[in-house]
Amino acid sequence: MNKTYLIALCLLTGGLSNAQSATHTPLRFDLSRIGMVVDGKQVCNDTGNRLQDFPSKTMDQITEAGPKAVPILIGMLADDRIAKTKEPIICYWGEMTIGDIAFCLLTDLFTDSNRKTTVPGADWNGILGRNDNLPASDQLHVFVKKHGIGVLQVKWRRLWDKYRGQVFWDPKERCFEPRDSK
Repeated sequence: MNKTYLIALCLLTGGLSNAQSATHTPLRFDLSRIGMVVDGKQVCNDTGNRLQDFPSKTMDQITEAGPKAVPILIGMLADDRIAKTKEPIICYWGEMTIGDIAFCLLTDLFTDSNRKTTVPGADWNGILGRNDNLPASDQLHVFVKKHGIGVLQVKWRRLWDKYRGQVFWDPKERCFEPRDSK
């Protein structure tokens, strides 16, 4: 092969691979900025509404990402950093980790406006087991302490692997729905 052609080929393929990597930015969500905002201030959610029912730029990013957001949120379950908020995102929870918020958000994203789980097993007790009358935060933390965060991630990954090709973001219900549910 001619040396000039070889150099041109190397430059061309090198330029193409750089162009592809420069345009692909991994999705990231700042979950500490999700939740109810009143008069420009984040306040705790004591309404029982789903996290996606409160407008925020972060929630907009998640809904725009659609199903691509789910694996990212599953990965965020292991994030044990405390969310730095003036008020808890969910009242009576106390300090929430980013992983706590990711878990609450995942279950909410598979819950319709009538509080019905859209995918079997994606509800709080479906993932964590029976609650034994524990507060939600305790139920999650007891599960993680007993089984580890890795088990929680595996449960979500298995559920997601089973349904990922079958769900879409329903903008009216503001949740993930199975394609055949409508």
